[in-house]
Amino acid sequence: MKIALIGPEDREELVRVAIRLEERSGEAIFLDPRQDPRIEIGPDHATACGVDLAPVQGVYVADLGLPSPVVRRLDGSLDAEASARALATSRRRLVTWNALLERLATRGRVINPPHTHELHGLKPFEVESYRLAGLPVPWTRATSDPAALSSPPSGGPLWVSKGLVGGHGYTEAFVPPSPDEARRLVSENGAVLVQERIEGDCVRAYVLEGRIIGAARIFSREGSETDSRRGETRVDRCELPAEAAEVAVKAAERFGLVFAAVDLMRDEVGRRYVLLEANSSPFFLAFERTTGFGISSHLADALMGRRRH
Repeated sequence: MKIALIGPEDREELVRVAIRLEERSGEAIFLDPRQDPRIEIGPDHATACGVDLAPVQGVYVADLGLPSPVVRRLDGSLDAEASARALATSRRRLVTWNALLERLATRGRVINPPHTHELHGLKPFEVESYRLAGLPVPWTRATSDPAALSSPPSGGPLWVSKGLVGGHGYTEAFVPPSPDEARRLVSENGAVLVQERIEGDCVRAYVLEGRIIGAARIFSREGSETDSRRGETRVDRCELPAEAAEVAVKAAERFGLVFAAVDLMRDEVGRRYVLLEANSSPFFLAFERTTGFGISSHLADALMGRRRH
């Protein structure tokens, strides 16, 4: 069975999945989209990156490599004309990938098609969508209004600021700024996302096909650190209580994610689990090494049409 892996051919997660597929008598076909993927779709053929996709029976989309729609000059200023061209190129490429993946989905599973990756650029929408679905999320405000930025709810908890796009920048402690500072922040960033800071343990749960395949608490070795990706951390396997596991699964299902890493916080005071975000193209090798959970093996099984128990 041939499985297409879409993303940089040197991305370690994809290399590991390719090894797991080979162990199962499968074969990985890498589609590296960093250059023009040269997609062709005809009545009886489909190719991408110069590869004939006729034998492909499953696809994992890790990274489409779409060109950034923002182009800046050497001095850092926005090049509007070049950005418009880049945006048009990115849109054309996305449309073509979508058409190709629709074709491939007629004869095999496509895990995490492009629409699921949009979550990285829709962080405020993602949080609000969870809230409307009744899932527990932190109080969150995304605003370009300086007055609103400088006046979160009075008497509230501590706050953090995050990037509007997932994975860009770190979570930082946030102190409501003065009116002048708020205007500066909005001028520089366009909008700022502020969120209630949950004091407790960060928990990452990997979800595949509607079930938890591994979960662990991630501790910063520095007690005051606001972002578990920064500095030294300790990762301890854990078993999520049924209620928290249900939240993680529902978060993935909300956006059609067959495979996802869902981040939660366990409130050290109320012991409740609060949902932060779902990641549609998560890194998992370090998690595998530290916890022993075979994330890549589970993913390879799903791509091969097998289900583990």
